[in-house]
Amino acid sequence: MTNTLPHFIYKALVVMTVILSSGCQLTSNNINSHLSYGEYYLSLQQLNQLQLTDEIEKQQVSIEQIPQGPANYNAQIKLLLLYSHPKSPIYNSFHAKVLLNQLKAEQDNAAFASITPDEQAFISLLHDQLNQRLLMRNRLISQHKEQQESLHKTAQMQQQHAIKIQQRLTEQVKLLEQTIKQLQDIEQAIDKRDQ
Repeated sequence: MTNTLPHFIYKALVVMTVILSSGCQLTSNNINSHLSYGEYYLSLQQLNQLQLTDEIEKQQVSIEQIPQGPANYNAQIKLLLLYSHPKSPIYNSFHAKVLLNQLKAEQDNAAFASITPDEQAFISLLHDQLNQRLLMRNRLISQHKEQQESLHKTAQMQQQHAIKIQQRLTEQVKLLEQTIKQLQDIEQAIDKRDQ
């Protein structure tokens, strides 16, 4: 009896673990669909790269499979948040801004018609943040371009300066060669006189 009791407890623990772990998975899937966009964005921070990739694929499949409407807009907004999230493998402020502009332009802002004021504020804040990111990106690109142009000009000036120095040195060498030649001619003339 003592042997069967631990074996029975072991089986019961395994069954309970399986049930509880599958219940957690079901709960996380159901919660994910009922999160506000702000909560969804925060939940993305808890995911690793593999989980983020799975979430991206899930939203892309949803967009392709669901006809245009509120459920499709929900998937598009979540994909927009994935484009906006710095940890996301598809992080790209430009693509996020394009998608946000497309959603705002569709059917008189229909994508955002059914969201709460809090979610509208979150989307508005995201819009402003994306604008700032792109503005900063453009400034950085402009600064980088200016630095590259400045470095190019400096390199050209240094090259021109080096060419001038080389020309001066060449002229000095020629002058020295002429002076040496003249001195050799004078030396030969003196040697001829002495003979």
